[in-house]
Amino acid sequence: MSDLLARESLARIEDYQVETVPDADIVVNANETNWDMTPEIRLELGTRLAEHAFNRYPSMHGEDLCQAIADRLGFDPAQVAIGNGSSELLEKACYAFGGAGRKIASANPSFSMYQTYAILADSQPVLFPLTADGFVDPEGVISFCKEEKPALLIICNPNNPTGNFNPKASMEKIIRSVDCPVIMDEAYMEFAVEEGKMEELSTLDLVNQVDNLLVLRTFSKAYGLANLRIGYGIGSAPLMKILKKVLLPYTVNGVSILAAELMYSKPEVLRQRVEAVVSGRRYLRDHLEALGFRVLPSATNFLLALPAGKALERLAEKAGAGDLPSSEKAMAAGGYLFQELLDRKILVRNYSRNPRLPGGLRITVGKAEENPQIIGAIRDIIQ
Repeated sequence: MSDLLARESLARIEDYQVETVPDADIVVNANETNWDMTPEIRLELGTRLAEHAFNRYPSMHGEDLCQAIADRLGFDPAQVAIGNGSSELLEKACYAFGGAGRKIASANPSFSMYQTYAILADSQPVLFPLTADGFVDPEGVISFCKEEKPALLIICNPNNPTGNFNPKASMEKIIRSVDCPVIMDEAYMEFAVEEGKMEELSTLDLVNQVDNLLVLRTFSKAYGLANLRIGYGIGSAPLMKILKKVLLPYTVNGVSILAAELMYSKPEVLRQRVEAVVSGRRYLRDHLEALGFRVLPSATNFLLALPAGKALERLAEKAGAGDLPSSEKAMAAGGYLFQELLDRKILVRNYSRNPRLPGGLRITVGKAEENPQIIGAIRDIIQ
């Protein structure tokens, strides 16, 4: 048989790789919430599932969940869509607005799948840089879009993997200044409580003021439903009319919809989880900085830590990289720390080889008993 011929553009897609360690004792690499459903919620879900008709298709587009979201946030339910994770809505938006000869813009560094979705839509991914501290420069993005003329602009706020929260005023300036649809990926917005009130942080209230905005949220992070893959988007009426042309029916299973409806009806559980994450985030930041790491500002459930100062020198020395140029030294130091943590059955996300984040490790906030163990292990490795 002759070689199978795939689309040429697929050769540009790198495999999505995440380190997995089945026997890891502490798993803080995927920005998951480290708290599962409470026994009470699990019992309530079980009661609902006992009456669930598994032989029937789920609701075509999760209408009841869309209605609940619309009611709480003050939108017409026609402006709400659910997806098999917010990532499905990202992918479908690229299909809707991308295409051959079109560009899709996103930040560097940011969520790597944005580029993959652009390529899958036969579009050209184009990247604009963040500042040295990981923030979006509004004037720079506006100038970039005027030059590159993207068909779609994607901004992750707060950003993954840096954790930075960009002020709403900066995002609004971009949204109102560019000549293309804008996706604000707010997967981590629930954790930004230290920055102010949610209505003052999110761009959601701009949805009915402009025609080019889609705001995405997920149930995978703060709500703790990563296993069930469900997210939602809220957009302007003209934009949603286009997006829904590419949304297939029945893409979200009924169990996921039931669980999301249940979790969405428990705002007190969300609040308690967010408070625990914020407390753990402060603990990790304070102790990582005390150990000599540069920790980027974070409004998420994770921190991006880069070895610096004496910590960098000590780790580089242990890695046999003490005489390398600064960037290579940092990469070696971060890689060494990652492997040493892995040997101690602590799994973090390794960004040490990323030239924009040399030596960087992304650490999800763990449970109250896990965070001291993470810090203790890092301290032992440095000494």
